[in-house]
Amino acid sequence: MTRNRPPARRKIIRQKAKIKTDQGERTIYLDLHDDEQPLELFVQVKGTSLDAEKIALYNCLACAYSLALQYGAPLEKIGEQLLGVKVAPAGPVVGDERIKNCQSPLDYIGRCILVWYCGRNDLAHINPDDPGNKT
Repeated sequence: MTRNRPPARRKIIRQKAKIKTDQGERTIYLDLHDDEQPLELFVQVKGTSLDAEKIALYNCLACAYSLALQYGAPLEKIGEQLLGVKVAPAGPVVGDERIKNCQSPLDYIGRCILVWYCGRNDLAHINPDDPGNKT
């Protein structure tokens, strides 16, 4: 199996969002290689009750998924694995045009991948194709 490495210089799309809860907020920075089939995923998470171990786990998860993408894993399968994961914090999302609630930071990342890259408008809370949408 051949590894498809991303080019040395590439465009990245960054999505910043905050999950707001009674216990505080968690800020998520999700970077994806800007391509029809992204080959890299970077995740940076900041916020309350976040220690070095949790930060390292997010980094390792992003590295593992990046390698999976480079070896041909479908982006939609990665998004589906993360979708629905329930861990704290969960709640309203601020800063994303289409996703307004999540069950965890991992669920948010899965939703981003599926909504923004895989066209899964059914998972978005705001659908730009809806004629009744005023946003």
